[in-house]
Amino acid sequence: MIARFATRRTSLVLAVGIAALASASSAQDDALYPDASAPDASFLRVYVPADQSVAVDGTTLQPGENGLTPYVEIAPGDVVVTVDGQDSTIEAGPNQHYSWVADTAEGHLLTDAITDSPAQADLVFYNLSDLPAVDVYVPSADAVALAGVAPGQGAGVALRAPLTLDFEFRVGDETKATLAEVEMLRATGTTILLTGGPDAYEARVESNTYAN
Repeated sequence: MIARFATRRTSLVLAVGIAALASASSAQDDALYPDASAPDASFLRVYVPADQSVAVDGTTLQPGENGLTPYVEIAPGDVVVTVDGQDSTIEAGPNQHYSWVADTAEGHLLTDAITDSPAQADLVFYNLSDLPAVDVYVPSADAVALAGVAPGQGAGVALRAPLTLDFEFRVGDETKATLAEVEMLRATGTTILLTGGPDAYEARVESNTYAN
């Protein structure tokens, strides 16, 4: 099956609030984005909620502790994702980051908002809960970083880095889950997954990684 789903990329115009939190450190950050082998190459990773086998075009990938595999480089065109022996075919475009979310039997494809900026940190958020629309709120800036993310969907934003932030995940004025001291480094990506329901929600964070 060919699935085409896009995330919404939201610009964080909290400029003064979040920029003021960025450290003035000039130290070199780790985990720079890799160079692609072709100018039109894209990257794909897979999310599985349980201990399942994962492969992309026959290349086996190991999910991390929170269910995300590393990104693997892919060429534009049809790409076969295999989860526990079940194949799904996606159509990849050039110069994109994708995530195949296998939280249901059908699975679905999200396009991740990754900027590859050497001066910023990419934050990707997935609402994998049953909550209808989640805001990602930054208490220290008193601002919403990402607004109204629907179930099964994602959104992303590039933040000035390095900095360390606490996050609250809200529906209206009600906080459903929190994360403390999430470190954001230049030229790296961080993914937050909100799962659970009803009334038992959990936010987990994982650094984006790339397969060799």
